[in-house]
Amino acid sequence: MKLFLAALTIWSLPLLGMSCGTGSVQHTTPVSTPAPARETVTLTDAHPLASFAVQPDLLKNPPAILEVTVTKVVNPAARAVNVLVYLSPVNEKGELSEARTAVGNFSLYPADRPGKFMLDAADALRTAAEIRMPPNAKGWRLVFDLEQKPEPSSAPLEVTIAAPNWKSEKR
Repeated sequence: MKLFLAALTIWSLPLLGMSCGTGSVQHTTPVSTPAPARETVTLTDAHPLASFAVQPDLLKNPPAILEVTVTKVVNPAARAVNVLVYLSPVNEKGELSEARTAVGNFSLYPADRPGKFMLDAADALRTAAEIRMPPNAKGWRLVFDLEQKPEPSSAPLEVTIAAPNWKSEKR
């Protein structure tokens, strides 16, 4: 008899659990939404320059750090990859000025792997804010310049960079 009662108790537990809930509670599984795609630029031997717009409020309240994320690297020859970063004003046609304010630079190591790089951008942003803009200037661009070194390799070189992430504090 004890064995029968134990089996009956174990058998009835799932039924007891189903009847404990209320009819008004709905169990839903959260739907994950994909993150919005971030803008990227790609530097190559043929197109070594690329840039992102700099929002005017960044010049008024310059953040301390510029976080640069290299998302993709195609470098089968493992050539040295150096990227120069600077600020440049643009005219109404979107052309970069010859005037440049250096932010910094970074090198990939290993030369065929993506990574994150932190640059101290506060001084460059302050300097840009103090520069008297020409009348035809329409803002600033954050420019990435793939440093070109003559090498006999004909292997392709591509470096893809995500939109910059400005950080207010140093960590």
